[in-house]
Amino acid sequence: MSRFKILILLKVIELRKITPTHKMYMVEEWRLNPYNPLSYIILTITFFVGIILFGVIGFWKEVDLNNPFKWR
Repeated sequence: MSRFKILILLKVIELRKITPTHKMYMVEEWRLNPYNPLSYIILTITFFVGIILFGVIGFWKEVDLNNPFKWR
């Protein structure tokens, strides 16, 4: 959670804590907030910076391209 502090304060990332009864630990899920326009801006900036840093082929190998607006 500490690496997402700024994004949580800006309400770009939503957190959901799940406490299952059969396990002894708490699971934290996150997703991008689909109702916040900043999340779309951050998503496009992330794609462009990723392509610049990794290149096109490296970017497609390294990035998980699932829907970022669904709960993980």
